[in-house]
Formats: sequence, C-alpha cells, structure tokens
Amino acid sequence: MDPTYTDEWGDPLLRMTFNWTEQDRKLAEFEGQRCAEIIEAMGPTKMGVGTEVVGEGGNYDIRPYQSTHNTGGAVMGSDPNQSVVNSYLQCWDAENLFVPGASAFAHNSGYNPTGTVGALAYRAADGIKQYFKRPGMLG
Repeated sequence: MDPTYTDEWGDPLLRMTFNWTEQDRKLAEFEGQRCAEIIEAMGPTKMGVGTEVVGEGGNYDIRPYQSTHNTGGAVMGSDPNQSVVNSYLQCWDAENLFVPGASAFAHNSGYNPTGTVGALAYRAADGIKQYFKRPGMLG
C-alpha cells in the first residue's frame, strides 16, 4: 500500500513498484534489431521499429502504454514452493483464500487478458463451490 497517496476516503492506494532493468533494456534492443532484420527481409514499403523501452529517462511510465495490463504478484502454479496459488487460484498458505484475477499470471503475453481472467474467475468459482462442500486444499 502506498504510504503517501490515498483515495477519496483516505484509504491508501495500491503501489506498484516496477521499473525496467538493464536486462529489459538489452532485451528490447536485441528483439528490436532482430525484428528489423525480419521486416527488412520482407521488403516493406514503410517500416518503423523500436529498440528501446519507452519512458522518461528510461524508466517505466504508464502514460505511453495506454493499453498496458500489468499482471503478476500471486503467480499460479503446481508447486507451493514456486507459486502463490494453485490452478483454482486457492492460496497455498491459506486454503480458504482464493485470489482471482491477472495476479495469477507469471507473465503477460501481450494483448487483452480479459478472456483469460474471466476463465480463471470461473475456475476459482468452481473451486470455491468445491471448497464449501469439502474444505481443504483442492487438487
């Protein structure tokens, strides 16, 4: 939670602490160059390729990414030592806690995760129904 910014009721806002790393910058440069090579080989009449992460001073900035879908934080997986929730989005450390949403994604594959988030919500709802019938970890 953000220690400075609050909503209209005085409750703290969620704070996102993400920034590009040197690896992110190098990856963007490398991928941009490879894409340029592929596009050039296709013989386009017009071409534009970015090779840098976008943001003021090289820092992450939500403003240029008007369709950004930030995800992660409570990653889904089959191993409690490597993930936060199981495939029903049930928390490994608190079996009565279900965490639906894009926080379950280990990464964002790019475009509009709405359908996948919806599918995961249905999966979590199914898990919650099972949990009410027989509390415990779902498998």
